[in-house]
Amino acid sequence: MKQTIRLTILTALSVLSILSCIMLTGCNTIKAVPLAYTENEEVPVAYVYIDLYKKSEICGATFITYDNKETPKPEKFTYWSPVELPAEVPLKAYLHIYYKEPRSDFGDNSCLASCCTVAFNTLEASRDVNRDIVFNIPPLEPFGEYTISYRKGSGIPGSSFVTLTKTDTKEVIREIEFN
Repeated sequence: MKQTIRLTILTALSVLSILSCIMLTGCNTIKAVPLAYTENEEVPVAYVYIDLYKKSEICGATFITYDNKETPKPEKFTYWSPVELPAEVPLKAYLHIYYKEPRSDFGDNSCLASCCTVAFNTLEASRDVNRDIVFNIPPLEPFGEYTISYRKGSGIPGSSFVTLTKTDTKEVIREIEFN
């Protein structure tokens, strides 16, 4: 009987300590933070959302700035979305593209498995992308909502695609491809 009570107390304390650790450390989730350039101006605006490839880490296209405007760097674990941009004028947006191909692991219990891991990881690393690009945005409709998304094509190293679509109609406004 006493041993059952002790076991129950130890189990409860273990669960409470694990929950406390999780609550105190928090989760490293990436949060979207809105960014407005024209909040004190009387100009028509469009809203551009950034669609991340993965939600657990910043992977895909992230907004840097447009037309060399001064833009603050987002805080850790945040990215700019939606970005309020002037409508009815063409813009030159600067985006950062980041993509990391998941790595293979065939184990290290044999020479063949280790060699396969190295060979596959070399091929997968050739698909990684970490670069800034210029993305020309045509004039957008006032108060329209748009989405910038990134996808990685198949193949080695595979092309990268950045697409601007109108959110409500899914109409592709502009798409660029690069290696």
